[in-house]
Amino acid sequence: MNLFNFEFNFTGLNIRNIFRRKQKLGKNNAYILFIDDETFPVVENLVKAGWSARRIKDIKNIQDEEVSRAHVIFVDYKGVGRNISEQDQGIGVIKAIKAAYGDSKRVVLYSGYARFDLSMDMRKADNQLPKNSDTYEFISMIESELKKIK
Repeated sequence: MNLFNFEFNFTGLNIRNIFRRKQKLGKNNAYILFIDDETFPVVENLVKAGWSARRIKDIKNIQDEEVSRAHVIFVDYKGVGRNISEQDQGIGVIKAIKAAYGDSKRVVLYSGYARFDLSMDMRKADNQLPKNSDTYEFISMIESELKKIK
């Protein structure tokens, strides 16, 4: 009589994935995207600081490669998103990204306008930041938003 006769079948099961913890997102592995029709020094400063960041002038659709690979997306209030929402522009982009990706991406509304109209639509963004904020404020926002990705 053999009391220790066990048979394991691991077909199609990847053992590494069972024990792999979700990798913490940070400077070394997060991708930051800015959707802005104007250049400004923060993106360059983030790259110099070791972040993987890029600015694009606009997107054609929310399935664009840049959007799909980004973890945190900064969207300008005006001048972007006319292919997605002619009327709402940046807010329309945010609505579309959040509808498609949910909490797997964090979207921050930012603008050079002195005053945001805090309508319900603007609350679709995960956060807001003035465009004239210092680079360290953008980094702080990025780090905070990365912790919230699900």
